[in-house]
Amino acid sequence: MMVRQPGSNHSNSIGVLICDDAADMRELLTRIIERRDGLHVAGEAADGVEAIAEAERLQPAVIILDLSMPRMTGLDALPEIKRVAPAAIVVVLSGFSASMVAEDVLAEGADRYLEKGASPSLITDTIEELVSTRALAATL
Repeated sequence: MMVRQPGSNHSNSIGVLICDDAADMRELLTRIIERRDGLHVAGEAADGVEAIAEAERLQPAVIILDLSMPRMTGLDALPEIKRVAPAAIVVVLSGFSASMVAEDVLAEGADRYLEKGASPSLITDTIEELVSTRALAATL
């Protein structure tokens, strides 16, 4: 598990927690997120149990959550993640077809479902869109 300590460069940026059991996928997502101004990786988790613990500890603005992980799946972890980090936006990014699981993950509290293989710009645009929408709703 990699954790970045808060730094002055990240004080005004959106913190993202990446939860995926594949180290290569976490690295790829880190590169995608860190390339976008205004976003930074706050931490990582390799399974559902770590995802819950890191969500509670870090209180990130956004959580990217895989479904297929050891010890506890993302779908099983999702309700607990929403309980311990209620303000976090959860984007499920998984290899399962959206037609198979999107309805379930949205019903469990996820804010959006993206299939793995989504373009880097779709991932970062989705994060920014959801954060902007949440911020706008908070001002109304």
